[in-house]
Amino acid sequence: MLNRILAATGTLILILAASLPGAQAQETGLLIAGDAVVTGFSGVVEPEKEEPPLAASQVLDETFIDLEGISARINSLAAPGYIWDGRTWYADAYFDIKARDVGQVFGVAIDDDRFPNVYLAASSAYGLYRVMPDADDDGRPERIKVGEPGADWMDGMWGTADETDTKPSQGGPGSIWKVDGKSGKITLFANIKHNGEDNSGAGLGNITYVPEFKQLFVSDLSTGLIHRLDMDGVEIETFDHGVTGRASLEKSPLPFDASNAPDFDSADFDPEDSETWGFADEDRRVYALAFRNGRLYYSVVGESQIWSVGFEEKTGAFLDSARWELDVPERPKKLPVTDMLFTQSGAMVLAQRGDVKSTYDYANFADHGKSRLLRFWLETPQDDPDTPSRWIAEPEEYAVGFNGQERSTNGGVALSYGYDSQGYLDTTSCEASLWTTGENLRDNKLLQETLLLGGSLVIDGLQGMPIRPVKQYEKFNNSPPWASYMFDNDQFNTDLVDEDGRPTPYSDTNTTGWVGDVEILRTGCDGDAVAGGWPEGPFYVSDLPYTDDGTGDDTLPPPSPLPTAPQCAAMTGQFFCDVKTGTWIYDGILRAEPNQIADKVKIVASSPGVSVVGGPLMSYSVPGIRLTLSGGASGQLISTDVCIFDEAESQKGGPFTCCKATIAASVPAEACEKAGE
Repeated sequence: MLNRILAATGTLILILAASLPGAQAQETGLLIAGDAVVTGFSGVVEPEKEEPPLAASQVLDETFIDLEGISARINSLAAPGYIWDGRTWYADAYFDIKARDVGQVFGVAIDDDRFPNVYLAASSAYGLYRVMPDADDDGRPERIKVGEPGADWMDGMWGTADETDTKPSQGGPGSIWKVDGKSGKITLFANIKHNGEDNSGAGLGNITYVPEFKQLFVSDLSTGLIHRLDMDGVEIETFDHGVTGRASLEKSPLPFDASNAPDFDSADFDPEDSETWGFADEDRRVYALAFRNGRLYYSVVGESQIWSVGFEEKTGAFLDSARWELDVPERPKKLPVTDMLFTQSGAMVLAQRGDVKSTYDYANFADHGKSRLLRFWLETPQDDPDTPSRWIAEPEEYAVGFNGQERSTNGGVALSYGYDSQGYLDTTSCEASLWTTGENLRDNKLLQETLLLGGSLVIDGLQGMPIRPVKQYEKFNNSPPWASYMFDNDQFNTDLVDEDGRPTPYSDTNTTGWVGDVEILRTGCDGDAVAGGWPEGPFYVSDLPYTDDGTGDDTLPPPSPLPTAPQCAAMTGQFFCDVKTGTWIYDGILRAEPNQIADKVKIVASSPGVSVVGGPLMSYSVPGIRLTLSGGASGQLISTDVCIFDEAESQKGGPFTCCKATIAASVPAEACEKAGE
C-alpha cells in the first residue's frame, strides 16, 4: 500500500479535561461531525467484449445497472488543507453503499442517535428500468424500450440488502433503507404503501428527520402524500396536500387517482418518458421537506410553491393548519424544488433540480444549467399586510458552478461548519458553510486558463461555499464562485481519466443528473449559529481567484500542491491544550479505506517525545478508532507510522496485508501552559 501524509489542524482549543492523557481508544460510529452522505446514480456495466464484436446499439441493449456501483457515499469534508479558492478537491470516501444493497436512492436523512443512523429513500430520479428474462442464452436479461407482459425490474433498481443475514429483503420503489450508525449494516427500514398497495414506480421524493418528535417524514411521488413514521419504520399517519392543503386556500381538491399508475404490461409505458411513470398529479405532488419552528415545510412541484403544516406539540400529529408560504419565481423556468433547509437566522434555502429526463444510454437524468439555489428571507420588521406572502418575494441566488449562468445544482443542499486559517474544519462555527450537489462545476471555456491552475474542469459532486455571499451581495457576491470548495465525487463521473486515474481537463461533459442529494452531520448546533468562514476574514484571500501574495502576479498556481489520489488510510482531528499538565494533545479519528479487512492497528510515533495513548497496538473497529497523541512541543511537526491489519492473517507466519500510512501533524505554535502559571 502507498503511504499517505495528511496534515492535521493546528486550531487552538482550550479544554479542562484531565482524562485525555490516560484515555484509551474509544468506540466510534459510522459518522463524525462534518461528514457528508451523498447520493447519486450507481452507474452501469457494459458486456464483456465478444466475437464478433457487438454493434454500438447492441452494446447498449446489453448494458445494465452496475450492482457494485455506488448509490451513496460517505465522505469526510474535514481537511481540504487550503482556504476555499475554487480549485478541485480530490478527497477520500470511507464508506460506500452499493446498488446491490439499496438500489437507486435520492433523499437522505441522518438521525440523532449516539451513533447517528443514515436513511436513504428509493428514487426514480435516475430512470426506471425493466427487463425481460434472458432470451438469447447469453446469461443476461433483455432490456425493453416499452412495457411488455412478463417484464420485471432490472437488478439494482431497488436493492436487496440482507435484513437477517440469511434472508434478502427485496426493495421496491417505496423502500427506505437504514444504514446502521455503528456497524454500517444495511437493512430495509420501511416500505411505503398506500391503502395496502405498494408504490407504483414513481418512488419517493425526499426524507427528513425531526428530532423534536423522534420521527421521520418522507414524500411519496406516486401518491403525493407525506408519510409520518416512527423510528421502527411504522407509519403513524399521512398528510394529503392535494385535499387538506389546497382546502386552506379554497382550491378545488385533487385527491389521489389510483388509475394514474403505470401500466408496465402495455406499450404505453416508456422508460424514456417520465409522463408514463405514474407520478401523482403535479399540483398535489410534494417533494422537498424541512422542519422549522413547529411546522413542516414542503414544496409542491406543479405550482412551484412552498407550503407548511403545523404539528400537535406533544405527539407530532399533523394539524389542520396548512399554509401557503410563497411562489418560487419561474426563472428561467418552473423547476421542482427537491431539497430545502432553514438557517438558524431564519433564511430558507431551496435547491431546484432540472426536469426529469431518461435516455436509453443512461447519460441524462435531469436538464442541466437552469436549476437554482435560492435564499428567501421573511419580511422584516414584520409581515407586510399589503403583500400576499410573509416572505420577501424576490429571492437571493447562490452561484453554483462556473459554467453558463452558474446554475448547476443537482437539487441537494446541506449546512456545515466553517474552516479555519489552515483549511480544516472548525466545529465552533456551526453554520458557516453551505454545500450543494452539482455537476460540471468547473466547466467554463472563458475562464479555462485560470481554472486549470486548480485542477480538472469537469467536477461532479459537491460545491461548498461561505454561507453569506450571494449573487446580489454588493461588496462580495461570490459570482463566479471563486470562494468555494469543488469536491469531486468520483462515482458520479463517467469521464475519461489520465494515467494517474484523475479526470482529464477536457473530459466528457454530456452526462447530467448523476448526482443526487446531500446531508451533513452537525452536532452541538442547537444554540445561536456562529457565522465563521466569512471571506473578508483575516485569512481569506481578497483577490480571488488565487492570491498573488503581493507580487502582482495573478497567475500563480494554488498555494499548495494538489492532493494525491485516494490511498489506504486517513486521519482528521484537532490539537487541545491540557491545562492541567501543560501538554498538547492530539485527538483524531483514524480510518482505513472502505472494505478494509482489519481488526488491529499498530501505531508508532517516530517524533521525539511523542507517545501514543493506549498504543502501540490497539483494536481497530470499522469504520475507525479514536487516536490520541501526547507530548508534542509547540511548533513541532510530529509524525506517526500506522499499520492497520487483520490479526489472524498476521499470525500465520508469512507476509500479510498491511494498510500503511504516515500521519503528520503540526503542533500549534502557541505555548500550552498549565492553569495558574
